[in-house]
Amino acid sequence: MSRSDPHFRLRIPEDLKREIETAARANSRTITSEVVYRLEQSFARSSTDKGGLVEEIEAIRMRLAYVQDLLLKQELSTRSQNQDA
Repeated sequence: MSRSDPHFRLRIPEDLKREIETAARANSRTITSEVVYRLEQSFARSSTDKGGLVEEIEAIRMRLAYVQDLLLKQELSTRSQNQDA
């Protein structure tokens, strides 16, 4: 960033300001560059192809189906064991 970039006044809660300061120190950035980096990252995520989100949702759906299948098998196994007893 250069000094010729526009200034932007912003009011934020004190606790959020402290979090930004902490993150800036941890990432060896100025507070301004930390805020700019995080804003750029959030816009990059939101402007990416929605196909990525669809793929992520599909992966979650598949994992849920797998877990449901495991639970059903466990329930059937438990029923079978109870009937044998």
